[in-house]
Parts: sequence; structure tokens; C-alpha cells
Amino acid sequence: MDMTTPRDGQPEPQPCWHCGAGVAARALFCHGCGTIQPPGDVDPFTRLGLAPSFEIATDVLDRQQAGFARILAPARFAGKGEAVAEVAERQRRALGDALAQLRDPARRARALLTIADAVPPPPAHGGDWELRLAVAATQAARERLKGEIRTEMQAELRLLLDAFRLGDLELAGRRLVRIEQMAFVV
Repeated sequence: MDMTTPRDGQPEPQPCWHCGAGVAARALFCHGCGTIQPPGDVDPFTRLGLAPSFEIATDVLDRQQAGFARILAPARFAGKGEAVAEVAERQRRALGDALAQLRDPARRARALLTIADAVPPPPAHGGDWELRLAVAATQAARERLKGEIRTEMQAELRLLLDAFRLGDLELAGRRLVRIEQMAFVV
């Protein structure tokens, strides 16, 4: 997916679906006619008006969510027609998806690596963890192993944070793949 971000330069404005005026990809409303716009093709950071960073405080996401919930409340679009209500719903879904992406550390890392054009392919399986789980003899052994994997996952998340702090995107990509492999089995 080609996501437009402010770091890529300013993209060509898209025409407003209502009046035809130029509208930025991240804009919620047309500056010409005030009509709500369909969600543009932007990364989750841009969609929420945040700087791309692995370290995002939960309260910042909560504030953004509350602000957009007020702006996009269904009552604001009642009586403005079915098309406007549908576009507002699409914006609410896009913002909800962006929030979910940024609340999940692995998905947030994948978004950052996508922006930096350094994203590794997603793993197709759970790697060694999946094999270890498959050969566990009893349910109790499988549960114990899942607990160990969760603990190891937390350690990998801390190492992922360190990789982003160091600016080592290749290392961050390797850490992300390990985390995603572990997520297959827990």
C-alpha cells in the first residue's frame, strides 16, 4: 500500500467528492464546502495527527480518540443525507483501525517500518516456538511453554524498543518478526 505521509512531501490534493475543491489526504473535511471526506491513504500516525514514533503514551491515544469521537459523532451527521453519513462511518472505521494499530506494539512497529520502507515480510508460521509447542507431551507442558513464550515476547518488545531508539531498522525488523512468530502460538 502506498501511504502518503508529510515526510514524503505534500501530495497532490484529491478532489472533494462533494464540491471538487482540492483536499489533503489526511483532511477530515473539505476546506471549501465543509463536507466530510472519505479517509485518505495515509499511515496511522498521520491519520491521528501524531509524529511517527514507537514510543506513544496511552493517554495521547486516548485524547486523540476522544477528540475524533466528538468530531465524528453520528449525531453531527444526522439529517445530512445517506452519502454523508456513510463517509463519516468510513472515517470512524479508519480512525478506529489506526488507533488499534498504534495501541498494539507489533502493529505500531510494522507501521513505522512501512513508513521507513524497511518492513520485513510477515512470518508465515510460528518458527521454533510452533515446533516446540507441537512436541510438548501434555496440555500442562503446552501451557507452561506458552507462559515462557509470553515472557520471551515481553523481552523481545523491550529489545524492539531499544532497536528503534538506536535507529537500527534492520534490527527492529528482525525483532518484529520474532514477536510476530511468537504471536502465532500464544
